[in-house]
Order: sequence, then structure tokens, then C-alpha cells
Amino acid sequence: MIPVTVIIPCHNCEKFVTRAIKSVLSQSFKVTEILLIENNSTDSTKQVLQQFKSEYPDLIKIYSEGKQGACAARNLGLAKAKGEWIQFLDADDELLPKKIESQLSLISLSKPDVIVGNYCKVIVTGNKSSRRSFVVEKDPWLGIINSALGVTSAMLWNKRELLKVKGWKEGLSSSQEYDLIFRLLKNGASLLADHNEHTVIYTNVESVSRSSNSERLVQILCNRYGLRCKIYEFLNTAQLLTPAYKKNLDCFLFYHLLLISEFNMAYFKEQITRIRFQDISRYDKIAIFIDFIKHSSFRNPSYTNLIQKIAELHYILYKKINFIKFII
Repeated sequence: MIPVTVIIPCHNCEKFVTRAIKSVLSQSFKVTEILLIENNSTDSTKQVLQQFKSEYPDLIKIYSEGKQGACAARNLGLAKAKGEWIQFLDADDELLPKKIESQLSLISLSKPDVIVGNYCKVIVTGNKSSRRSFVVEKDPWLGIINSALGVTSAMLWNKRELLKVKGWKEGLSSSQEYDLIFRLLKNGASLLADHNEHTVIYTNVESVSRSSNSERLVQILCNRYGLRCKIYEFLNTAQLLTPAYKKNLDCFLFYHLLLISEFNMAYFKEQITRIRFQDISRYDKIAIFIDFIKHSSFRNPSYTNLIQKIAELHYILYKKINFIKFII
């Protein structure tokens, strides 16, 4: 039997970590160990973890990680793991019963180093919820370019390959799994797409203002943009930059620069002047621009006062019209 370690970072997750742990205990494949990494919780998370530890003393181990963040917790678990294969599971996610068994059965077919899988996202808003399925890209480079290789919990990782690239990059605030996959691919690791849906991701939509989240949003956008710049450079240097990869990278970078422009116009102008995106067709640029408009702040003016709202709408409209010169 292949030894598998499940690693669950646990930070202030008293309300939902039980669901995650029970989903592992319900697996058709019996894992070697479950490592619960307590990460500076201030609620009753520790007590919940201890209860499971007392019920399954031979299976469950608890470790504490003082450094903040899921990546630090995952790295501690990786260092302690006995398994040959690693299942990272976020505390608010859930594995369906045959997840690990199904993905392990694929290993004998092509001997991959990472298995990436389809997943379902459940978006919870108050008392309502909606579900959406996500399908992973078969081509790993297209998948990493377009954020179409799934999420951490939907994957199964070979421990040996993770250690070769020194695990998770703890300084990153987002895009951690895609940074890790990029480093694995550069190091020669192989990926296999599993198109079965065995993982459920839960997202709670909080009613917080756009402005209070702006700093976090800028970090996410810049991390995504910076990673694709690194991918572009690597593929180009390694002579792996096919026309399809180049077009997808250009479109991704152009769209994310438009998003970044809402917070940092100077950076947008600097990058758009440097890269120019001359290989993107006018039709594609218009399509990207329309998609940007749909998801931009134009739809969500921050002011409630009517006069201020009208003034803000005029300003935002002027900004959008000003972008046209970058498309034509």
C-alpha cells in the first residue's frame, strides 16, 4: 500500500475543520497519517484538534507552527510527513470519499509527480449557496498560464519532488500553489490531469467594502502578473515558448495590467509601454477590454451620495475611454 500523509493547516477554523478532518477519515483509501498543523489560532481550534487526536491517537498528530501562514504550516507538515505522497487539505475544504484512492490509481499509468484534479467550488452568501465546477487543463503550461490547474486541496503531490524544490515559498501572499507548480515544472517534474471531481472548495462571501480589500487585491494581482512574467521568461529562454503559450501569456498579462491600472496607473503605463503587446490582435484586445469593464469598479461606485456617485462615474468613464488608445 502506498503511504499517504494528509496535512491540514489550521488557523481559526473551529467552525469548519471538523468537516475537513471527517472527509479524510471517510476516505475509501486509509491514509498513513493525518498531520494537523495548528497555526496561531485565537479561537477554539486547538480544542477541536485535540478532541480528534484523542479519538484517533495512532492516526492523528498535532504540530504547532509559530510562523504565520498556510505555507509555513504546510512546510512543517512536509518535514514531518512519513508518506510517499502528500495530500494538502485546507481546513475549510472537503475531500469526497474516493479522492485519494482514485488519484493513486492513476500513478501506475504514467508515474506523474503531481496529480491535478477537477473540483467544485461552493460559494456561500449568507443563507444561500451556489455551486460551480472547474475543469483542469491537460497541458500543464497552458494550465499554469491561465490558472487552470485546480487548487491545492484537489491535487496529490509526490513528497520527493516537493523536497527537491524546497517546498512552499512562505513569503508569497497568494498564487502559492502555482508558484510551487512552476518550480516543479522547471525542475523537470511531470503533471497528470485527473478530470474526475473529488474535491469541494468552500468560499464565504463577506460583506466588506472594496476599499478595505484594495491592498490585498493589489497583492493578488501583482503576484499573478509577476509569476506569468517569470513563466514567460523561462519558456522563452528554454525555447519552449510556442505561439499558443505566447498568446495566452500576452492576453493574461494585458488583462491583469488593466486590473492593476485601477490601483496603480503609473505601473500600468510603465508596463504597457515596455511590453506593448503588439502580437495581440485588436479583436482580442477589445474582447479583453470588455471583460475588464464587466469586472471593474465602474459597476460598483463607492459613494452613496448621488452627486458624488455621478462625479465618480464620470471620472471612471473618462479612465475607461482613455484606455482605448492602448487597444487601437
